[in-house]
Amino acid sequence: MDKFEGENLEQWLESNGRISQSVALQWLRQLVEILDEVHRTEIFHRDIKPSNIILQSSGQLALIDFGVARRVTDTYLAKVSGSGGSSTGRGGRYEITSVSTPRYSPLEQVNGQAVPQSDFYALGRTFVQLVTGIQLMDLPTDKKTGNLIWREQTPQIDKPFADFIDELMAPLPGQRPQTTRVILQRLEKLPQQIKNYRLANSKVFQYSKYTLIVLGFFGCVFLSIPVVANYLVTQGQKLEAANNSQEAQDFFYWAIKIRSQSNRTISSFYFDKAVRSTKDLELAKKYYELAIKYNNRDADAYSNLAFVCQQLNQDDCAINNYENSFKLKPDNWESRFGLALFYDDRRMYDLAEKQYILAIEMSKEAIPAINNLSRLKILDGKYDVAIALAKSGLQKTENIKFKSTLYKNLGWAKLELKRYAEAKADLEKSTKLDARTDAYCLLAQAQEALGEINDARLTWEICLIAESNQLEVQQWRLQILKRLLGEFVMPSSP
Repeated sequence: MDKFEGENLEQWLESNGRISQSVALQWLRQLVEILDEVHRTEIFHRDIKPSNIILQSSGQLALIDFGVARRVTDTYLAKVSGSGGSSTGRGGRYEITSVSTPRYSPLEQVNGQAVPQSDFYALGRTFVQLVTGIQLMDLPTDKKTGNLIWREQTPQIDKPFADFIDELMAPLPGQRPQTTRVILQRLEKLPQQIKNYRLANSKVFQYSKYTLIVLGFFGCVFLSIPVVANYLVTQGQKLEAANNSQEAQDFFYWAIKIRSQSNRTISSFYFDKAVRSTKDLELAKKYYELAIKYNNRDADAYSNLAFVCQQLNQDDCAINNYENSFKLKPDNWESRFGLALFYDDRRMYDLAEKQYILAIEMSKEAIPAINNLSRLKILDGKYDVAIALAKSGLQKTENIKFKSTLYKNLGWAKLELKRYAEAKADLEKSTKLDARTDAYCLLAQAQEALGEINDARLTWEICLIAESNQLEVQQWRLQILKRLLGEFVMPSSP
């Protein structure tokens, strides 16, 4: 048997006190998965208790002390029956045992008739101790049934989970879940049952329930379902506007339960809030994620979320959400352009070029992609290709800003080809259409090459003081400063 390092739950409980519902659900699943493997090998443990459970440094639980565990034999006949094990395990064939631990072992085990469901009883008792933080001997019992009275000690445990723990501890084996697989299936559903229970006992549910009763009294429940759903959505929106997001989710949840189509209204509400939250990127991200939660078929929400993640430098988030957008709208050139910008900003030019080309192939409106691809071709030294792209873009648009950037690329490519007069003409057109800093920097270079020194000085001044965070602009500024000031020389040591 492997040796596990860590602290047993008996010791852990003394130091840390009772566990929360979320931890209890996690731990119960872990232990049932362990038992599933144990029962599948035709063995059951027979001594489950906190001191036989180790919490490892990884956060994973380990079940120890299999010294009293027994393997199934064919001598186990009619005295005891039980299914046990998982769906692939063997059941109803486990050896009789008289081993027991006071307060954790069920009556059938005390009487020498242990079955796989005896492990479930001990598991339930173990979790009563974990969620109460109280030793079982210190908990009262019902005088009639002998059942533990423990729920009033656990305000953190919702009724569906408490009911399930009591079911594990049912007096008779047949009243307990019959296999580990059944328990695992039940655990899958418990979170939703807990959520439904909370909603059913919330003020939201009570109010909506009474609303429906009144509507039913007037004989128009069915016709009023959209009205009720819309009312709940409106109330949720008001709560969200008041920064009470948790209660808003309760209203939205019930609205969708009444009328499933409400999800799109809720999603649109969050999408709009995200669009209006451009100054707070984290908040915008939250709202886009909520928009997707309520409508996971909204390609625009994925695309916008990707762009926000891009601005937050959350690369995996950006790429994953662009990919999700493509799955829903494969021909969305704007999303392709967004991903291209993502790669472009990170100087992953080969990947950016592929996305720009896809965007151009998808739509005649992809003028920004034509412009940016032209720029990449200049950086790659393919000036004639860049010129052809810029000219094609100019033929397809009347947008002033687009034309300005295209003329800038046209002039830049001609400048690299030393066609200075043509470059100057195109760059002047660019600056007249839109006062672009990068166009002024290029124009200054063309003017210098043509010997127009005074004009170049004025244009360089604009290049140096105008606002820009473009990489090329920073490089051009550095070049002119080096020419004016010379190379920086490190001071010599004294």
